[in-house]
Amino acid sequence: MLEELFEKAVRLKAKLEEFKRTDGAGTVKEILDRARACYIEYSPKPRRAGILAIDSGWNYRLYTGFYIYAMKAAAVDEAVNTYQSVTDVDMLSGDPYDAALSPDLFLKYQAEIHEHSIAYNVSEEEDPDLVLVDGSLIARLADISKRISKSLQTEYMAYVKPLMGNDKLAFVSKYSHDKSLFGGVLGDVYYINHATKGVGYTAPHVIEREDYKFSIFYVRLSEHSNALHIEVPAVVEEDSVKWFIDVLRERSIAGYPYALRLAHKTANLPDQLMDLICKTAGLTGWVEAREVLEE
Repeated sequence: MLEELFEKAVRLKAKLEEFKRTDGAGTVKEILDRARACYIEYSPKPRRAGILAIDSGWNYRLYTGFYIYAMKAAAVDEAVNTYQSVTDVDMLSGDPYDAALSPDLFLKYQAEIHEHSIAYNVSEEEDPDLVLVDGSLIARLADISKRISKSLQTEYMAYVKPLMGNDKLAFVSKYSHDKSLFGGVLGDVYYINHATKGVGYTAPHVIEREDYKFSIFYVRLSEHSNALHIEVPAVVEEDSVKWFIDVLRERSIAGYPYALRLAHKTANLPDQLMDLICKTAGLTGWVEAREVLEE
């Protein structure tokens, strides 16, 4: 099996070398030239703004016949003040939606629902200048549309619809497979990262998903950092993209917004914490489902 794996790795290397020469939307050089041409270098003008960032985290333990999970979601500011936080600890046996969801998928959807709810609430109640959410809403919509459970889709979309048209809300992706700008084999961000290095952006282009309009653009907040894929669930102009960079340029670390880093740390649920939660719940000594694999 190991020999077979390494043989396939060698074939993958050849495939990658071939990719460097050609691409479905033209040669790689042609796409890189297009990426270079559409990227606009920009000198930011620092601006003050109220920023909130949202993220979620979860963890779980499998036992025979059920599992225990814990979840956190919150909006935080750059002073680590927390807004609209959600915490949950519970046990489940099976999938409440009858959609054949694994624990990972069930918890993923619940966490995203909490993020969407928090994003709407803080936008209405706290009136920030900008709300950042970790991830891609377009990818989430594509994923949920594949699920067979209508009850899951209905509940999920009930928390998505209020976000539409909010031009203060931005979903931020470090890694993106979106190809709507260049149509290459790889995601657009690959070509932007390889063709450009300076602080700047691409002009927003509008796409429609599930009858909703999204403005998509890429920004780089510091020299030589990776570009970020940004989705705004509204139609925005180029001036909004410049403002986005103006606000975040000096409030980022290695090209990533500082507030989102704080949100990630706030929502993180490490294994050690999950161990304590299970102990507090009286599960000390209960046999976990995976223990048989560790003997």
